[in-house]
Amino acid sequence: MFIQTCQNQHHAFQTLARTDFMGTGWKKSSDQYYRLILLMTDLSALVAAYISALLIRFNPEIGEPLFTTVNTFLGLRETGALGSGILDFYISSAGRIIGILSLILVFLYAFSDLYEGRRFLRKRPITWIVIRSNLIALLLFFGYFYLRRNVFHPRSIFLLILALNCCYCVWFRALTAALLRKIRRLFNLPPCPVVLVGQTREADFIHQYLDTFAPHDLKLAVHLPLALGGDTEAVQTTLKQACQSTSAGVLILADPDISVSQIMQTLEWAADEKITVKILSDRMNVLVHPGRLSVDFFYEKPLVHFAPPRHPWRIAWDHLWSVTLATIALIPTLPLMALCAILIRLTSRGPALFVQERIGVNRRPFLMFKFRTMFNRADERLADIEALNESGQGLFKIRKDPRVTPVGRFLRRFSLDELPQLFNVLRGDMNIVGPRPLPRRDFNNYYEKWHYNRHDGLPGLTCLWQVSGRSDVDFHNMCILDVYYLRNRSSVLDAKILLRTIGVVLFAKGAY
Repeated sequence: MFIQTCQNQHHAFQTLARTDFMGTGWKKSSDQYYRLILLMTDLSALVAAYISALLIRFNPEIGEPLFTTVNTFLGLRETGALGSGILDFYISSAGRIIGILSLILVFLYAFSDLYEGRRFLRKRPITWIVIRSNLIALLLFFGYFYLRRNVFHPRSIFLLILALNCCYCVWFRALTAALLRKIRRLFNLPPCPVVLVGQTREADFIHQYLDTFAPHDLKLAVHLPLALGGDTEAVQTTLKQACQSTSAGVLILADPDISVSQIMQTLEWAADEKITVKILSDRMNVLVHPGRLSVDFFYEKPLVHFAPPRHPWRIAWDHLWSVTLATIALIPTLPLMALCAILIRLTSRGPALFVQERIGVNRRPFLMFKFRTMFNRADERLADIEALNESGQGLFKIRKDPRVTPVGRFLRRFSLDELPQLFNVLRGDMNIVGPRPLPRRDFNNYYEKWHYNRHDGLPGLTCLWQVSGRSDVDFHNMCILDVYYLRNRSSVLDAKILLRTIGVVLFAKGAY
């Protein structure tokens, strides 16, 4: 009965594909161009705000009376008049000032997910995000002026620039969205086809949402009312045929009953097809709590986005940045590493460095460096304390491991034992950010096939698991975090992980 239903559905979406989507020439990279357009829109808004601010602030009939009134209202003695040489400075230095403002604001916008494109179906609070980001930028400039005791720059100019930028940015983005819609209609550009799967109220709601709002030019190609808890192989075959027949760019699985194993199986073949996958499931809650990742919610369930695999040149570029950061980090940390090595040698017998085989990218073993935190030859006692393991299947962790030395406990608490892995980054074994490499003992204890997907990229010094509780998060959820990172990795996500790592290290959260 199930197979017959799948065959009927397959015939239906084949017919729809031939009439609506086949031969349209739709490109799955359109989302990347959309992000670039948004970036150019935001930069144009900033340039317009800068020019407008100068025209207003240095206008003797508008700017001077306006800011004199404002200063009087605030109880300040300053008038709105400015020296004649200041305008010449802001004109000649326009490129440098706009460049600095652009770097700060684009970073803040990106950090608030304003360039994520189809990662979110629901509308983002753009106005609030823009205002908040510009306020932060303004505080940064005012803080810099205060620390440098700078009295040359009128504070009112930067206040006016960023206030106008808030208005222009929101306005320009609205105009850009309207212009893109008009261009698509004018040139009859095809939308991005979506395959929606599920026979739940959540699936029906997403169906209506796509039909009503068509976010990011997404158009529902077919809605398959299938129960994803059924015959796994038949379901996967049907999903794959649906995506191929409709040239789908996005696959949405809206069935809370779908298993993690089915999710990962879908992600594997979707990666080969370069298809974006969105999963609505409570089983992805670790990404929200404690992962603290921004996701859409439908009926209080997270809709998690898994992007297609990155191009090899992007992966190579990421590793180049990791090598650069590792080289820079070695300069201030070498004295600290020397001190750690001395403390280890003075307080316990054995070498300061502990070299262990770990399993890296594509399941290839490599030798990982770290400072020795246990008594010498402690790894030989592992079998004796295996019964004390507190992490369940997969990992081996003990809160009060009897093999750890007093100095080693301090090093572990603040992750100082991981510093020698900077040399692993220089050797090409690791990245700064990536799934943590596990020893062979843990690798041999993987208990589901999809767990090996965490080896699809270079391991790292820190990762989502590290900043989401580390040892307080079990192996199963660690693998979910790792797979999410490998499918959604970006410079922005790496920056977020690195910043959160600082807090985790300082407060020793989940470290033992």
